[in-house]
Amino acid sequence: MKAFFVLILFFFFAVGAVFAQNNTDNEDDEVTYVRHRKERHWNRGRIKTLSGRGYHSGGFGAISFRASEFQDETIVMTGFRGGWIVNRTLAIGFEGHGIIPTAEFNEVLPGRNAILLGGYGGMFLEPILFSNEVVHVTFPIAGGAGWLGYHDDWENDNNSDFDEIIDDDVFWYLEPGIGMEINVARHFRVAMGVTKRFTQDLELEFSREQDFENVNYFLTLKFGRF
Repeated sequence: MKAFFVLILFFFFAVGAVFAQNNTDNEDDEVTYVRHRKERHWNRGRIKTLSGRGYHSGGFGAISFRASEFQDETIVMTGFRGGWIVNRTLAIGFEGHGIIPTAEFNEVLPGRNAILLGGYGGMFLEPILFSNEVVHVTFPIAGGAGWLGYHDDWENDNNSDFDEIIDDDVFWYLEPGIGMEINVARHFRVAMGVTKRFTQDLELEFSREQDFENVNYFLTLKFGRF
């Protein structure tokens, strides 16, 4: 429950920062209102939004790489992200990540070694601060569902009877983070940073639920219209 409240505070801080940036960007508009009172009067009843008056829409697709730990073993994940960018201040989209099966676990059962398989994905929100600057900051937060399981290590197990899932389970996840993004070219950006994964309903034999609740270090290559 404590972690839940921390995440809520984190999200409202990030969204508040976006509003603060948007209000700064609109200072020139306020000067225009002073000079053109008729226009100011006409806009008095309009709803203010994240997009503001100078609306800009973009989008991107990305390849993502992540490194984390599971039971003191390093796990590497690769995946995709894709989304819509609202006025260069907020990205909304979907993501998915899969574990590259390189982590090995010995003797999970007598005479049986295992590798870790799985993945997860869902929807993300990503407030962006100062997107036009060469280096800027993002606050991604994602949530969804995933699957995790132990499979017989097909490289080391010589017994042909052992070629199956030993144990597996599905789970929910929530993953907030912070990233630094670099504008390499007009349509290409590189992002790097850290996220923290929280899971629920993960009951996997030979492990604890918190074994998958670790820090992730990510590198993302983004291509699109920013």
